[in-house]
Amino acid sequence: MNRKKMKLTLLSFIILYSCNVKRDALGADNEIRVICSDIDRKIVHDYLNKIFKDTLFCPDPEPFYHFKFSTPETYNSLKNQSKVIVAAINRDLGNPGVKLLKKILPEEQYLSTLKNDPVILSRDVFSNKQLFMIINANTDTSLLKNIESKSNSYRRIFNEHFKLRQEQYLAYENRNIKLEDTLQTDFGWNMNIPWGWIKIKSDKDSNFVWIGKEMPFQWVGISYTDGDIVSEMNSLDVGGYIWDWPEKFYKNVRFNNYKFILDKMPFNGSIAWRAKGVWETINKIDAKGGPFCSYLFYDKISEKTYYINYLIHYPGNNKSIYMRKLDLMIKTFSTKI
Repeated sequence: MNRKKMKLTLLSFIILYSCNVKRDALGADNEIRVICSDIDRKIVHDYLNKIFKDTLFCPDPEPFYHFKFSTPETYNSLKNQSKVIVAAINRDLGNPGVKLLKKILPEEQYLSTLKNDPVILSRDVFSNKQLFMIINANTDTSLLKNIESKSNSYRRIFNEHFKLRQEQYLAYENRNIKLEDTLQTDFGWNMNIPWGWIKIKSDKDSNFVWIGKEMPFQWVGISYTDGDIVSEMNSLDVGGYIWDWPEKFYKNVRFNNYKFILDKMPFNGSIAWRAKGVWETINKIDAKGGPFCSYLFYDKISEKTYYINYLIHYPGNNKSIYMRKLDLMIKTFSTKI
């Protein structure tokens, strides 16, 4: 589905009683509330797993989103959550999910979803900063039709929604402006840094900055080299540079082979090499570890090659939401004055 068609679909779901003043949607940003009958649960779960397949390895796999299933009777108490999916596939007239969708959708749209695209996705239906999805399919076959072409669009919309919900995290009033100004003066780059972050190390001679935050334990390290060294590297050179970096600058940290991924992607107007995987401490007495992500890119404005790394240690707890916040944070990096 192309972007234009997706936009039309977003606008097509109309709730009649939406004139009341809306509050911000409730719920955690890594949770999706799924409302369907027990008879449809497995089909719906399998379908959503095909869409939301982004996984963080730390080292155990951790999905970006957790599905919380509830029965149709809970609809009124859950319809103000930040991400709501109401679904019905089994057309048994006794299916409470079917009965619920008949109440929610105008008859014309109810019938249209059965004949055509069974999925409707809309924003801010009952609350601000909300995504609301309807799945009304005749069969699991019709539901899965063209899922590969649609899943990227759905993931993009949910990722944009995550960014919208996290705007407050990087809002001016919640940032450590003093630290931002100090780093800009000393190193010539800017980055939005949330309150609670501190400078761990700042070394002008090695062009290296290390900042961190506790609860949970998080680090961001940034170094740079004059000139464009990236264009001279092949993938093996890049992999070696990235692999050696943590021991050189953090000293007691190294990367592990497990689930190590190296690819290319856009980064603030540049093309960056991105590495993802698992880190660990070299000193086994003080054993720590968790997921990391790094970007290596050439910045044309400053004519420097930058390396940015972030990582987290939060054993036994959800880390994917913090890693996504860290990614939003480092993507505010800029060398513009």
